Amino acid sequence: MSGEELEHVKNFFPNDTDFKKDQHDITIENHIFSENLSFIGAIFAQPIIFRNCRFKRSVKFYGANFEVGAIFSGSEFSETVDFGDAQFRFAALFERVTFCGQINFYWLENESNLLAIFRKAIFIKKTPRFHGQKFHPGCMFHGVTWPKIPKRNGDKKTQDAIENALLDQITSYEFIRTQAEHIGQLELRKEMIRRELACRAELAEPSFERLLRKAYGWICDHGTSIGRPAFALLCIWGFTFLAWRGWAAQEAAVTTWDVFYHTGRRMLPFVGGHAYVEEHTLKALRAAPHVLHFLSAMAAILSPFLLFLMALALRLKFRMSV
Repeated sequence: MSGEELEHVKNFFPNDTDFKKDQHDITIENHIFSENLSFIGAIFAQPIIFRNCRFKRSVKFYGANFEVGAIFSGSEFSETVDFGDAQFRFAALFERVTFCGQINFYWLENESNLLAIFRKAIFIKKTPRFHGQKFHPGCMFHGVTWPKIPKRNGDKKTQDAIENALLDQITSYEFIRTQAEHIGQLELRKEMIRRELACRAELAEPSFERLLRKAYGWICDHGTSIGRPAFALLCIWGFTFLAWRGWAAQEAAVTTWDVFYHTGRRMLPFVGGHAYVEEHTLKALRAAPHVLHFLSAMAAILSPFLLFLMALALRLKFRMSV
């Protein structure tokens, strides 16, 4: 810590401060730390508060013991912050905190539960590492901004770095997902599944499997979107309807409602409906150009898959167990 920073920090503590007594909170607000900070093994008997602070260099709380509480709300960590083997006796608040580098909360042998609030926290580049931790049911990840999924750009120089970043994110998302399942936070679990599958799609080697993974992401956002497959289903039906309607305009035996009924039932699997169609209308439909029957066949093939993807998303939406 530089001389100016040291003098600034001294202002937070009166001259008669006795750190052996458990009567003073440590509160630092709106301060910029430009040097590395190390609190390895520190014991905080009273709450420590870093509110709206900025840490330009790495910060180490490895093995620290927060006996009462820790508040970092609104702060920013520009580089690595290490809470490995740190003990939080009460809730740790990381609301609206921005993490620009690596974040470590790993614990080798932990019998207690981690209670931390990450509401509206922002993880710029790295996913936090919680390996060895056990989440408390009160852990909160509402409104969290997770790092972007690294994309392959074809540059061989950065290929290994991108693959390592993807593997790192996959490992972190898998662990958070298992903890989310354990404490019953299904919304967090859903987000971790989506992000994990997106990483695996990006990590896959160019192949038919990669194409399927990508298509799965595009069509239904890895099983979490209801709107995307519903919109695709609507587009397929709309295109088929317009094609049939253009032909039916020249056929007196086929009305717009006949086209609506005919194309609509093809979008629903295992639905017949010929019994409700007049015989002369059915003959006219069967005599339609082959290209129209081909479109109807494609719609009938694709619709069950899209309906299935919608069902997957609905299951997650209403938090049904797998």
